[in-house]
Amino acid sequence: MFKRTKLLRHSLLLAALTTLSACQGLEGIQVQGVDLGKLASAGQHLTNMGQKSADEELVIGRNTASILLQKASLLNNPALQAYVNRVGLWVAQHSERPDLDWRFAVLDSPQVAAYAAPAGYIFITSGMLGRMQSEAELAGVLAHEVAHVVQQHHLKAIQQQAQTGLLTDLATLAVQAGAAKEGGSDNTALTDKFTRSVGDLYARGLDRGDEYEADAMGAVIATRAGYDPYGLAGVLQTLGTMRQDDSALTGFLKVHPNIGDRLQRLEPVYQHIDAHASGPSQSLDTRYRQALGMNP
Repeated sequence: MFKRTKLLRHSLLLAALTTLSACQGLEGIQVQGVDLGKLASAGQHLTNMGQKSADEELVIGRNTASILLQKASLLNNPALQAYVNRVGLWVAQHSERPDLDWRFAVLDSPQVAAYAAPAGYIFITSGMLGRMQSEAELAGVLAHEVAHVVQQHHLKAIQQQAQTGLLTDLATLAVQAGAAKEGGSDNTALTDKFTRSVGDLYARGLDRGDEYEADAMGAVIATRAGYDPYGLAGVLQTLGTMRQDDSALTGFLKVHPNIGDRLQRLEPVYQHIDAHASGPSQSLDTRYRQALGMNP
């Protein structure tokens, strides 16, 4: 059984926060075929990417984020946007890519969803926020999305979807697609191709293995940031109690593995975190409820 934790205006750039030390003792541990030590250091080589590759990721991420923003408008709540950014940036500083220009935003949508795009763009819906009960749960979901960016899951999937082995070609496509949207080019075919590739990916979802990996890595990142690592499990349990034909949930279920399978795979990860992580963890349910305007 899992422990059940209870759980801006367009402000997307906030100052990075000071990094805490990572939780110790996870290196070399194999859980359900996932090496937590490998996950904990998987992003290290990415910090040494050449500037050219980093610029390409940024261009692709920016254009992908633009497409995702067509799903829903930004929530007109500056205080809540700022709060989610503070939590997200704090979590991201404890990932393997703290130097990315991370951006977090809340979408005004009743759908239960969270999205990551290359280069550190992360969105979460107001519908998802309304299903959470604590800051630890928010941190758990954001850490899952941060892990997708660290592992470049979407970047690689977009590259594969575009059926090209050259990231440069795809980056060029993204640049030209972006220029077309800004009136700098009339190459509608390029714009449509990139938009179609991205749309197909997010409608289909990532490989299940990528989702399981992001769950495990996200739990580690949230723990490093000082949060109760069971936050993500708490959210999944809540979603598991919803009617599976609920229109707000069907999209989430379509692009993610079975909730029961995710919880089962997380259980041994949590067991090792419990055994090896040091220091207190927090759920911060009261602060979360205040940020969302709920009764304490």
